[in-house]
Amino acid sequence: MDAVRRMQLLFSQDPELLQVNTHLRVLSMTELPVADAAQEPQRSGLSERSERSEPDQVEKPLSKKQPGFSSLPNPGPVNSLPSPHDGAFCPLLAISKFPYRHVRGDLMQQVASRFFDKGQFWERTWDLYYIHVPPRLGPHHLLLVPAAQVRALLREINTILECSLSLPSGEDPGLLLRFDRHGFPQPSFLGRSTTRAMKDQLEENIPISSFKPSPEAMDEHFIAFEQMIEAACVAGRGKNKSKARKRRLRIQRELELGECVNRARAYLGLRAYAPLEELTDCEWDEQPDATSLCLAEDKPVPHPFWTGPVFVSIDVEANEACHSQVTEVGISSLDTLDLLGVAPGRQGKEWQSCIKSQHFRVKEYAHIVNKKYVTGCPDKFLFGESEWVQASELEDIVTTCLTRLSFCDDPEKDHLRPIVLVGHSLAADIQFLQLHHIDVSSKNANIVDFIDTAELFRAMHGEAQPRSLGGVLDQLGMIGWHLHNAGNDACYTLQTMVAVLVKDALAN
Repeated sequence: MDAVRRMQLLFSQDPELLQVNTHLRVLSMTELPVADAAQEPQRSGLSERSERSEPDQVEKPLSKKQPGFSSLPNPGPVNSLPSPHDGAFCPLLAISKFPYRHVRGDLMQQVASRFFDKGQFWERTWDLYYIHVPPRLGPHHLLLVPAAQVRALLREINTILECSLSLPSGEDPGLLLRFDRHGFPQPSFLGRSTTRAMKDQLEENIPISSFKPSPEAMDEHFIAFEQMIEAACVAGRGKNKSKARKRRLRIQRELELGECVNRARAYLGLRAYAPLEELTDCEWDEQPDATSLCLAEDKPVPHPFWTGPVFVSIDVEANEACHSQVTEVGISSLDTLDLLGVAPGRQGKEWQSCIKSQHFRVKEYAHIVNKKYVTGCPDKFLFGESEWVQASELEDIVTTCLTRLSFCDDPEKDHLRPIVLVGHSLAADIQFLQLHHIDVSSKNANIVDFIDTAELFRAMHGEAQPRSLGGVLDQLGMIGWHLHNAGNDACYTLQTMVAVLVKDALAN
């Protein structure tokens, strides 16, 4: 009796035994006839691999213990086993926004319309992985896809649109994640997705993380892993993160401006100044009372001039057709030593009379008078005589003025006087001076602080936008003649600083 007849004798009377899968020959999804498979009855006792190859499993509800399965219909045969990968992954959410973040110009719209805008991105076949985010970064997870699949998408885009897109790993560390490093936790396979709904369904099956880092786990490898995951989270957040960062910067600038206002008041003796650490170290009933001494416009200020500085205001006028050509420089100074025993007067009028001003005109550009954007008046200096200088002399002249004002006239005092640099939109004046290699931001002239009167007035009056110098003068009831003369503007800038600080101190 041959082998075939022996098998027939053994199994011909037991048809159910013939249906048992011995796994001696593994059939793929494409090898099974669709019609026969649909009519095949459901059986028990099969292995997980056999279950995954059965079409009737598509209709079974998704189990929490089977994160790789989906109850959603899948267009086309999809293998439940992940494709091989090289240890490199990309955050799925960040890749879904790839053209909007990393492609510029007309190409961005072409890529988005062809591959992203209408949900095409989610209809691709993606092997989904997940990794739990370290507890410090929040109680959530990060969805990942193999970088090889992302590169395949980019190759397809490059072929169709004839471009050369690639993963910007260097400038965006959160877009390409390497897990093939010693000590790094590894992503877990979640399942294969071909629609956004399928992705959402699979994501619901991610278990809650039970990871609690021990002191031993907080080594350099884990810290590097944490930094990599944090960069990936930031890459996926996008604009919300940017808005939060801008908001923090805006709040920080407002706090710094408020501190600048307090320092300016203390410089003029309008309030007492104490470092924050001294205030926090003393008891509540021992803290200095900044308002205990009365301020009056007809009496000298009751507080000392904190640090006894010299206020120096600088204004620069340049050729409106060529900003590298500085045509005028105005320098005004107010020494707090000159204010000792002097009552400020109404809006600091008496203090304003102590301001000293200089006006320098550049010979090479004597013929240039601005008239297109502003009305220039270089010959209308109201607070002294203008001085003619060469353009090459500007650096030495400005440096000499600042140095001279730094020295104390008292022979018993050999230390340099602190200088507080003042300007209306001060950054623009500093930039113009830097074009002539005049660096007034350095400490060479003992500059200890900067006050921008445009921002000072805006902050103290709660306005959204800074005013022009003429607008500030008008709000203070002061008249400014021949504005846009550098010498006049430098003097008016110091006058407005004194007026706004004194007026505010007396009102409060």
